[in-house]
Amino acid sequence: MLGGFAARMRILGMVVEGFDSVEVVLEARRAPMSRPSELRVVGLPEASVKEGIYRARAAAWPLVGKLVVQAAEGVLINLAPADLKKTGRSLDLPLAVVYAGLFLGLDMDADQAPIFMGEVGLGGEVRSVPGVLAAALLAQSKGRSGLVVPRCDLPEARVVRELPLFGVDTVADALAILRGEGTADSGERGFCVGTSAEAVPDLADVRGQWQAKRALEIAAAGGHNLLMEGPPGSGKTMLARRIPSILPELGDAEALEVAVVQSAARSFQVQTLRQPPFRAPHHTASPAGLVGGGMPIRPGEFSRAHHGVLFLDEFPEFDRRALEVLRQPLEERVVHLVRAGQARQFPADFLCVAAMNPCPCGFAGLGQGRCRCTPKQVQAYRGRLSGPLLDRFDLRLVLQPVEAGALFSGGDGESSAVVAERVRRARERQAQRTPPGQAFLNARRSDQEIRRLNHYGAAERSLLVRLMTQCELSARAARRLERVARTIADLSGVDAVGCETLMEALSFRMGGTASPPSRPERAALP
Repeated sequence: MLGGFAARMRILGMVVEGFDSVEVVLEARRAPMSRPSELRVVGLPEASVKEGIYRARAAAWPLVGKLVVQAAEGVLINLAPADLKKTGRSLDLPLAVVYAGLFLGLDMDADQAPIFMGEVGLGGEVRSVPGVLAAALLAQSKGRSGLVVPRCDLPEARVVRELPLFGVDTVADALAILRGEGTADSGERGFCVGTSAEAVPDLADVRGQWQAKRALEIAAAGGHNLLMEGPPGSGKTMLARRIPSILPELGDAEALEVAVVQSAARSFQVQTLRQPPFRAPHHTASPAGLVGGGMPIRPGEFSRAHHGVLFLDEFPEFDRRALEVLRQPLEERVVHLVRAGQARQFPADFLCVAAMNPCPCGFAGLGQGRCRCTPKQVQAYRGRLSGPLLDRFDLRLVLQPVEAGALFSGGDGESSAVVAERVRRARERQAQRTPPGQAFLNARRSDQEIRRLNHYGAAERSLLVRLMTQCELSARAARRLERVARTIADLSGVDAVGCETLMEALSFRMGGTASPPSRPERAALP
């Protein structure tokens, strides 16, 4: 309602910390100040919010400057809840709106008003902010009357289907919405808006390396971590970059989780929401760059690879601390982060693919005296990877350079579409055995469930005991071998895991060097 200078006004804003959104009530009222036109903000504003106060006042000045000069009192704005530190630039717009609305006499009940978020410029223009999707989800869950965001952020907010949205270009546009003069956005809503897949290299381009392609198929079907070792030029990076081409599209729930991560990381792209992400951080990445951090807290590479692929090239070259922080996400599929007394839990359910050379120069084992490394250098290089970390890789592969004849042949490999169909069918078999809402990939299943599903006979149980003893497998390694065997059986469309399947799983556990036993040997197995 328009009138004179209002005594008090309340609207809603939003702050975003990582993947969490918190609703903030902005309460403005006239108050005695040392200077009549003074503006003071309380409620634990951090440095970025304190700077936003100046931006908000400058943006609102052309609209209410004359009224401010005429006022006999200053303005006090409280940010509630008062015990929560407010950080980020998303409070710029609500600060400008509540400040200008107080002078314009806009009487508004915060519970009935939409939520405002956005950065403002000194000229009153409204700019993009991160975390719009998380804010839209919270606004929808609370049943708010709408969300007012920068117009350029509307594609991100449109992912939420049942929430009125308002796009604004200036602070004046936001005030018009408070007056009831704004029009809700009428764009299409949901995940399918403009969705298209980026071009991903095809597996058919790979020459030779049939065993590596088999390992990629098993990894994609069961969600198993893969470590590839080989000299430069053997195809490690080329193979890793083709894994997304054989992964299924993300479902609605998975796509929403990925979208929230992208929103918090300021890399939101509505066109690729259905496509599993592929992240390949450089080996100079810090532990904080991998797990996340900063103020405000942003997701790291582990979380940005959620429901996708994390490729770690030059694996031993990563900082030792960075390698060790990888162990928890590989086991628990989440990242626990504590920063400035605040605990956060970020999702990190990804397929980890790592690549390394056999030695620092990369040419060990190729003969002809090409390797220049001393035994001590090779030992130090390989010693950077701890045993507990290596134990968490279900599949290990030793690659050799492709022969020249195979490299320039017409190609003998299947296309990604053919392999992806087998992966899809194997995942369907896993999903059919799992109650809705639970993780269904074999790599995520419990030990007891895997053993129940594998239907071991006496021969298979005896073989597992022999393998643990002769190959010196740890208990964790044996459990992961059983999960890989379950995935191989799912790819073959069979229920029971036999000795041949266990031996194929062992071959990938031992670096791709073990071979399934011949038929007479299989008959002699206990």
